[in-house]
Amino acid sequence: MKKLIISSLLVFFAFGTFAQAQQKQDLEPTSNYLVGKFSDNWFITAGVGVQTYLSEYYTTESIVDHFSPAFEISLGKWFTPVMGVRGQLTGFNLRGYNNSSSNFIDQSIVADNGAYKMAFNYFNLHADFLFNIHSQFYNYNPERCYELIPFAGMGWMRAFDGDGARNEFAVNIGIINQFRVTDRFDIDLELKGFIVRSAIDGNASKRINVPAMATVGFSYKFGKEKAFMPAMPASVLDQAKAELDALDSQNQELSNKLNQANRQNDELNKELAKEKQKAKEFNDKLQAALKKQPTLALADVKEGFRVFFEIGKTELDEFNSANLEYIANVIKKTNRKYSIHGYADKTTGGMRINEKLSSGRAQKVYDVLVNQYGVSKDVLTIGSSVVQPDGNPALVRMVEIK
Repeated sequence: MKKLIISSLLVFFAFGTFAQAQQKQDLEPTSNYLVGKFSDNWFITAGVGVQTYLSEYYTTESIVDHFSPAFEISLGKWFTPVMGVRGQLTGFNLRGYNNSSSNFIDQSIVADNGAYKMAFNYFNLHADFLFNIHSQFYNYNPERCYELIPFAGMGWMRAFDGDGARNEFAVNIGIINQFRVTDRFDIDLELKGFIVRSAIDGNASKRINVPAMATVGFSYKFGKEKAFMPAMPASVLDQAKAELDALDSQNQELSNKLNQANRQNDELNKELAKEKQKAKEFNDKLQAALKKQPTLALADVKEGFRVFFEIGKTELDEFNSANLEYIANVIKKTNRKYSIHGYADKTTGGMRINEKLSSGRAQKVYDVLVNQYGVSKDVLTIGSSVVQPDGNPALVRMVEIK
């Protein structure tokens, strides 16, 4: 019994190892079909039939004495439409005639040639390689009504009855005639034989015997896929790959642009935060300076006010623009008229440009006082001139209010 268990495990281990090796291969598409996953295209088969035992005593007595029922069950997988494997268990009972050295004879029944009637139970556990001729030579068609599938394999055969048992290595060959019924079911007419040493029945000679059989069985396909999918032509695959590569390239380009825009946005946000902080600090300083302004006296007003500009510009910076608010409040409180006089530096630039700068600066101060801070036009007059600086030229780039 221990040998039986060990031998069974060895046969199924060999079958599983072969299947796993197939699973690990890179399954590339062919011109006709796509190879599926390991979980696809499995089948199980159960069949019954008749068998005969071809031995050196096969012609002894009636031919009927050499036939008996046969049973089989199989589990297999197609790795491509052409190639597959299966593990099969075949057996039941074998009958025939043998000499007196056999363990399985009935000495009470003797033939005319002196041979004894023989019968013994057996099973053959084997793994087979399947080859689909129709798919190989006539292209794969999952709806074909008939498939011719030869096979070959090897396994372990055990003969036994109540008096003992014998084990031998066996080689299997045969052919399956498969008839399609539905997408899942087929009918299999199977013809096969096992080549085994004659020692399997207790005959000491070194000949070979051939248990042969014909069975009819039902085959059921299972797994995620029960058929192989047609493959696209290579030109279509190449085109699809080229389009996919182009999309990947566009996606990468858009991703790079998005990342660049995000970086620029981050930089702008940082700059904006810095400017806000500068504005806050300037406003705080301005408010503090305004609070420190002394009480306005008439003499201070007569001295006038000065608003300074950068070289070549008529726009006010933040500090001087804010200072005009203070000047506007002074003008409205003193109830007198003021002149707004713009100046430009004679030593920098041409005369026409400087004249335009001096008048533009005066007009800018006038507009801010009137339009922004509400000083009456009636108390203001405008003038401008280009002067020679006495010392630092920056001191004459201004507007004087007095």
